Amino acid sequence: TEQSGGAAKMKTSITLVQSLIPLISLLLCLALYVVRHYVSPGTSWFIQFLVTVSFTFGFFGLALMPIDLSLTTSVDSSDGNNDADYQSVNATYVPWLVTYWSTMFLAFSILPLSRETLQSGYFSITSRMRDGCRKAARAYFLMAIVGITSVIVLAVYLRDIHIVPVIMALGNTYGLLLVCLLMGYGLVDLPRRWWRQACPASELRRARIMAGSADEALFDAVWELQDCEESIDAAVSAIEDARQSSGHAGTGEGFENEAYTKCVDKLLKWRDKTATLSPELERRRTTSHRRNQDNGQIEDNAELMGEDGTPPSIETLAKLGARLKRAQANIVSAEQKWNSLVDQARWFADLAEGDGPPPPDSAVTPRRNARVQTAEPLVMDQSNTMKGKIRYCWTRYFRSTGYRTMGMLTAGMSVMVLWSEATLAIPINLSPFALFLGAADKGENRGIWYQIAAMVPLLYMAVCIFSSLFKLSIFGPFCLRGKKQSPGVALVFNAQYLVRLQFPLIYNYLLVLKYDTSSTTCAFSKVMSNMETVPFFGTSFNIYAPLLILAFGLFTLVNGYARLLGLLGFEHEDMVYLSDQETLDAKENEGITLIRRHGERQASRSESEDLKLRSEEDGGGRKSSSFRNGIV
Repeated sequence: TEQSGGAAKMKTSITLVQSLIPLISLLLCLALYVVRHYVSPGTSWFIQFLVTVSFTFGFFGLALMPIDLSLTTSVDSSDGNNDADYQSVNATYVPWLVTYWSTMFLAFSILPLSRETLQSGYFSITSRMRDGCRKAARAYFLMAIVGITSVIVLAVYLRDIHIVPVIMALGNTYGLLLVCLLMGYGLVDLPRRWWRQACPASELRRARIMAGSADEALFDAVWELQDCEESIDAAVSAIEDARQSSGHAGTGEGFENEAYTKCVDKLLKWRDKTATLSPELERRRTTSHRRNQDNGQIEDNAELMGEDGTPPSIETLAKLGARLKRAQANIVSAEQKWNSLVDQARWFADLAEGDGPPPPDSAVTPRRNARVQTAEPLVMDQSNTMKGKIRYCWTRYFRSTGYRTMGMLTAGMSVMVLWSEATLAIPINLSPFALFLGAADKGENRGIWYQIAAMVPLLYMAVCIFSSLFKLSIFGPFCLRGKKQSPGVALVFNAQYLVRLQFPLIYNYLLVLKYDTSSTTCAFSKVMSNMETVPFFGTSFNIYAPLLILAFGLFTLVNGYARLLGLLGFEHEDMVYLSDQETLDAKENEGITLIRRHGERQASRSESEDLKLRSEEDGGGRKSSSFRNGIV
C-alpha cells in the first residue's frame, strides 16, 4: 500500500512538473508582451528583464491557485503539520514556497531599490545605486523598527520568539489593506466604465469636459520643465564664471576636475533631451516670469551657489538632475493624457454623430504621419478594406450592445464578490463561487473545468485590483500610459505592487471560498498557516478586514474618491458629474474650443509639411531635367 501511495504521489509530481513548464513559458511570454507593449524606447534591458520576471511571478500565483485546489484532498487532522508531509501530499507546496519568498524579495528589496535608483539624479551607475540605497534604507529602517517591535511584543505575549510568522503577517496585513482599497474601487468602477462607454454621446461630453484640466496640466508641466531648465542654465553659467575667474582657483570645490566636468556634461545631455519639444508643446513655452508666481515656484538661482560664491556642488547638480527627471516624466505624462483625451473626443464624436455607412467611393487618402488627425471621421478610416469594414460594422451596430452586455456581466460578478466578502464572517458558506466550485467538483477526477471554475472569480478580482492600480492618476508618471510610452520607473512601480498584492489577494480568495484548510491538503493554506501564530493580524483581522471592501465600494459608488482627490488638488475623471449644469456646460464649450484649435493646428502643420515636400520634389525634378538637358 505504501509503495502504491508513493508511486501515485510521484506520478502526481511528474504530472505537475509537466504542466508547470508550459504554464511558466506561457506566463513568461505574456509578461514579455505586456512589458514590450508599454515600455518606452531607451529603457535599459536590465529593467525590462527585471519587470518581465516580476510580472511572471505575479501572474504565476494566480495560475497556480486553481491547480492547487484541483490537487487538494481531504486528510485526517491527525496527519500532523510536518512540512514534508504536506509536500508529499500536495505537489504545489514547493512552487508556492519558491513563489512566495521570491515575490517578497522582489517586492521589498530589488524593485524598490531599482525604482529609487532610476529616480536618482546622480550621474554614474554606482553613484545612482548608492543614492538609491540611501533612500531605500529609510523605508527599510522603518520596516525594521516595526518588525522588531512586533517580534518583541509577540515574544512577551507568547513567551516564544516567532520571526517568520511576524514577517508574513505584517506583509499580508499591509497587502490586504491595499487589496481592500483597490478592489473596492475596481468592483464598482469596472462595470460602470463598460456601461458608460456604451453611450458615445456621454463619453464625448466627458472627454470634452476633462480637456480643460488636461490642457492646464500640460501648461503646468511645460512651465515646470522650463523652470528646471533655467535653473540648470544658471548653474552652468555660475560654473563658467567660476572657471573664468582666477579668484576661485584652488577653492577646493573640485569644479575643474574631470569628474565634475563629466557630471556637468551629463546634466546638459539630459537637458538636451527635451530642449526641443513637439510644436504643440513648444507653443506653450513662455518668456514671462509670471508663470513662477502663478505656480508658486519662484526659483532663487542664487541658492545654487555656495555661501562663499563657489559653484554648485555635485550634490546640488544631482538634485537638479532628479528634478529634471521628474519634470520630463511629468511632461510626458501630461502630454499622453492630453493626446488620449483628444483621441477619445474625436473617436466618440464620430461614433455619436455618424449615422450611416460611407458611400462606396469615399476612399480616404492616407496620411504620411498617422498621428496627424484631420477632419476625416475616425470610424470611416480604411472603410474600403476588410479590416475597416469589420471595424465599421462593430462600432456602428454591435459596440453599444457588446459594451452594455459586458457592463451587466461585470456588474453581476461584482455583486457576487461583494456578497461573498460581506458574508465572510458568517459561519454558513453563502459564497456563490463556493457553490459553483462545488458543482464542478467531480471528486478525485478534477479536470480543466474545475480549474476554470476556480480561476474565473480569482481572475476577475485580480482585474479589478490591477486595473485600479494601473489607472490611478494620483501616481502621475507612475501610471502605465499608452503603447511604448511608459518609462522604466512606471514599469518597476507597477511590477512592485503586482507581486506585492498577489498573495494577499489569493489569501482573501481562499477565505471567500471558506475552504476547510484544517482537514485538506491545500498547499497555499499550509504556506500561509505560519501567520496564525500572530494574534489578531494573523487570524481574525483577515476575516473582518474585507468588510472594508464594502465601504470602499460604496465610497466609489457615490464618487467619494473623486471628491476626496478634488479636495487634495487632483483632478479625477468622475469629477465631471459633481458640478452644476452651468459649470459643466462652460467646461464642455471650453473643451470643444481647445480640441478644435488643436485639430486646426495639426491640419495646418500637415498642410505645411505637404507643401514643403511637394516643393522639394518639384525642385528635384527640375534639377534632374536641367541636368539631362545639359547632357543633350
